[in-house]
Amino acid sequence: MRITRHALLLAFPLLLAGCKGTERIQGTPSNLTEFRTLDSMRPYITTSLTPRKAKEQFGTPNSQTTVGEIVLVYDVENSQKVTLGFPSLEGQIIYASVSDKTGASTTLQILP
Repeated sequence: MRITRHALLLAFPLLLAGCKGTERIQGTPSNLTEFRTLDSMRPYITTSLTPRKAKEQFGTPNSQTTVGEIVLVYDVENSQKVTLGFPSLEGQIIYASVSDKTGASTTLQILP
C-alpha cells in the first residue's frame, strides 16, 4: 500500500504536466470534420433547434461560447465553418451561417 501511494505521488505531477496547455479548449481540439458536411446539417437547422438538440444531432462542436449568447461552431468540408447562435442554453436558434477559410460568411436559412 505504501509503495502505491508513493508511486501515485510521483506520477501525478507528471500526468498533470502532460495536460498543460489544454485547460481552455472547448469542444474537439482537432481540424477533422468527422462526418459533418454542410448538406448533412441543413435539414436539421430548424426553428426548434436548441443547443442541446444541436449537440445531439451534430456531435460536439469544434468550439463554443459558454457565457451569454451561445454560439456553436462546427467545422465542415472544404475548411468551412457552420456557426449556430442561440439566445441561451435552452433557447431556440436565432441565426445560422457558414463561413469559408477567408472568413466570408453567408447566412443559412433556418427551416420551419
